[in-house]
Amino acid sequence: MRIRLLRALPILLLAVTAGSAAAQTALRLRWELVADSQAAFTLTNRGPKPLPATGWAIYFSALRSAHPGSVAAGFDIQDVLGDLHRLVPGAGFAGLASGATIKISYATDPLLNRSFVPSGPYIVFDVAKDVGVPLSDYIAAPFDRRSATPENQFTLDSMTRVIPANELPPIFPTPVQVTKGTGELRLTGMPQVTASPDLANEATFAVEFLRPYFPAGRPGGVSLRLEVGAVEGQSSPEAYELVVDPRTGVRIVGVSPAGVFYGLQSLRSLVPAPTPRTGLALPAIRVVDAPRFGYRGFMLDVARNFHPKSAALRTLDLLARCKLNVFHIHLTDDEGWRVEIPSLPALTAVGARRGHTLDSKQFLQPAFGSGPQVDRPWGSGFFSHADYVEIVRYAAARHIEVIPEIEMPGHARAAIKAMQGNQQYTLNDPDDHSVYASVQGYPDNVMNPALESTYRFIDRVVSDLAEMHREAGAPLRHIHMGGDEVPAGVWVGSPAVQAYMQAHGLTNVDDLWFVFYGRVEQILKAHDLSPSGWEEIAVRKTRRDGRGMNIPNPDFATRGWRAYVWNNVPGWGAEDLAYRLANGGYDVVLSPVTNLYFDLAWNPNPAEIGLDWGGYVDLRKPFDFIPLDYYRNARLDRRGNPLDPAVFAGKDRLTDYGRAHIVGIQGNLWSETLGGEGRLDYMMVPKLLALAERAWAPDPDWASERDPAKSESLYREAWSRFVNVLGQRELPHLDREVPGLNYRIPTPGLKVEDGTVRCSLEVPGFTLRYTTDGSDPTIRSAVVRDPIPLRGTVRVAAFNSTGRKGHTARLTTP
Repeated sequence: MRIRLLRALPILLLAVTAGSAAAQTALRLRWELVADSQAAFTLTNRGPKPLPATGWAIYFSALRSAHPGSVAAGFDIQDVLGDLHRLVPGAGFAGLASGATIKISYATDPLLNRSFVPSGPYIVFDVAKDVGVPLSDYIAAPFDRRSATPENQFTLDSMTRVIPANELPPIFPTPVQVTKGTGELRLTGMPQVTASPDLANEATFAVEFLRPYFPAGRPGGVSLRLEVGAVEGQSSPEAYELVVDPRTGVRIVGVSPAGVFYGLQSLRSLVPAPTPRTGLALPAIRVVDAPRFGYRGFMLDVARNFHPKSAALRTLDLLARCKLNVFHIHLTDDEGWRVEIPSLPALTAVGARRGHTLDSKQFLQPAFGSGPQVDRPWGSGFFSHADYVEIVRYAAARHIEVIPEIEMPGHARAAIKAMQGNQQYTLNDPDDHSVYASVQGYPDNVMNPALESTYRFIDRVVSDLAEMHREAGAPLRHIHMGGDEVPAGVWVGSPAVQAYMQAHGLTNVDDLWFVFYGRVEQILKAHDLSPSGWEEIAVRKTRRDGRGMNIPNPDFATRGWRAYVWNNVPGWGAEDLAYRLANGGYDVVLSPVTNLYFDLAWNPNPAEIGLDWGGYVDLRKPFDFIPLDYYRNARLDRRGNPLDPAVFAGKDRLTDYGRAHIVGIQGNLWSETLGGEGRLDYMMVPKLLALAERAWAPDPDWASERDPAKSESLYREAWSRFVNVLGQRELPHLDREVPGLNYRIPTPGLKVEDGTVRCSLEVPGFTLRYTTDGSDPTIRSAVVRDPIPLRGTVRVAAFNSTGRKGHTARLTTP
């Protein structure tokens, strides 16, 4: 399901003031990437006293660790836990005199981008080992790499054709049917909204989004009628018909209130920028529409790095605009438990806080740069009972189902540590001597399936969540129970497990997986719920030709289980797992890493953020995804190289039966690299809009065209329409209506031609500005109108309608 990062990373150190019992020391740390696999830290003692030769360690977070034996003489870098590491002095270090500097080099795996730079450093002295002091004087130098060049971007951008705004499709996502009428409907005041009582929520929404266009509140005499009724030719409960008629006004009919709501979102797409003096003009139009999939989801991880209620509510507004109807919220993981369970206060008292600790009894260790301070944003925080109820209620008003995820049995370290010492709800066997390590480097993050207290805990959590949903007026319908990445070696050293296996005639600890989820299913059925989880809940491990593999588990296929399938990475052997599970009777949500993991970096540009274990995910990846035939448009491997189609030879394809079990698609955004203001927006938008197009709209014509040349031509035209709609209409709408949204602005492409620099842009609608004097472009820099004379260094950046700037592209005279 998630990032195959190996614990990790490079060094760090920084500015420090010693603790109360330690000698006062001030350190300056500078980090630089010397080469792809070589980094160095420069440590300067700015204090009046020498830094001693022993008795201290500098802790830091990093997604790549130092190679063993590669650290400069006199030092070592040790892995502590997860992505937490420490730099310690060794026998060759004699101390650092006042004013002195030392350079510490080390080898590491190649670092992709700024997300991989060491972060959150702090110093700990042996005389006060439970006190961590932040190193504030720390700077990591930016680094460059010629793997994502302006020239490459220019080539990619050549696929985009600029389309005049009046020729663009009027509704997003692409509807089933659009019929343009004659003339326009002019509104000079607030429309008269009429609706039956069961559409009061939708009527309120209509008034709220139209109010900014008529600040005086003057009624305009035009009718906006909202109705529930049949929509010709459509059976989906979310179908709607929207009619804008210059004579009769606006009418929206939905098969359900959800359909009416989506009709209003389409009306919102038609609304131009506010012009209070002239009123509002809407084109005459008739739209008949319904979604392709009943499940159109987005998952946000708030466990690794916490995002507060305000971020969740804004995310829900974005999902509603895109006609997405599921908010899957990843509430728990090794690094945090993020929802209050009133009957188990330790879950948030311990599991929702991170800081420097020796034993995790009061809170968890730092992770992802959260540092030693317990109250630091992103590292610490949780949704209170009231917060969670408000989120569920807010979502329901927008016809979005909230699906909470409680990770188990793996990825459960936060819960395990919080419940230690609680005999009624303990999750681990204190006598368990099993030796294992999760993919992320945790040796103690798996619940014990042989303990009755484990199941009491699960039942307690599910009961409290269900109660909060009832309080919100949106009863819990589905709950996601995790199930992924349980490492080899778990449970074998647990006396409780050995006793259980002997009592029940089990010979292999792998059988406990089915015992565990059988009990989970019983708990959920008592709450009228069915299990959902990552793909691992639906498979059995076996071997073929001497190699390990997973096959659909027939035991659970007929019991209503839903599997979220992420693994389609070419070359890993599970490219067809989603289709095999659907063909075997599992309801499947497609959330493939190669196309819909929004936490993966846009490209190899070091200025980007995000991971790369499953490849790169830019705007094209979700747009290119063909849900029911995703082999067809898989063109690149996870490193961006041309993909050999032979990798799909012999792989299962969907049967007619299997197609009926693909319930929908979902984008996932894990948060390891999101510990900073604006990063959530940056990774989510505009990728979210490409997800919306694939989740809502029918398959595009290029996806079914068998002639390669015709398909490519159709694809280029569809791509151009899509990016022009985004850049000329949808993103400017967000600029006006969602203040401060830090979505990704495209980076220009550049090409030298005849002594000049030509510029391109993947998404039309932004303003390009440039400099030639070595400075970075600003809102006052010259606008690109013609090719730029190539002299010195040419820097070009795109600016949105509010003047916000994207990344700068650069070309230098040879």
